[in-house]
Amino acid sequence: MNTKISFWLIPSAAYRPFFQERINSLAQAHNAPRFEPHVTIYSGDYRADESVDEVIETATKNISGFMLDIDQVGYTDLYTKTLFVQFHPSAILTQISETIRHNSANASAYVLNPHLSLIYQHLDQAVQKKLATELVIPYSQVFFDQVRAISTPEPVRSGEDVEKWQTLSVRKLVS
Repeated sequence: MNTKISFWLIPSAAYRPFFQERINSLAQAHNAPRFEPHVTIYSGDYRADESVDEVIETATKNISGFMLDIDQVGYTDLYTKTLFVQFHPSAILTQISETIRHNSANASAYVLNPHLSLIYQHLDQAVQKKLATELVIPYSQVFFDQVRAISTPEPVRSGEDVEKWQTLSVRKLVS
């Protein structure tokens, strides 16, 4: 049986509290689930005999923590992309994503689109626009220094789905 696994890039301890506070505040204000700040690197189906530890180790070998440049704050009508921080493309991030894809027995059609979601909830577009306009991010770049493998239901449509996420593997990127 296959399991849906998502690979996340996690902000460093210097940046994580800012994003976690925004996620928690928005979740409380809009009856939405809380989750850890992350950028999804890749997502696909994995067999029970595949080692996500090995996949992460291979994909991040000799890669140290790195910065992603912030592009903009955006919003969509997708549940998991209600309000988000969009990052510019990154050669390092693309390399990690493609290495994970290459080392997956069942490579998916996942398209890397580096963003950090701040809320999962269906909101009126006027509310989303207001939130995006009012959000002040005190950084132009964010440092990331950890990769995690998370089992997730497919698709994620509700807070109950978010609560089912389980961390399977964590790898700190060497400095």
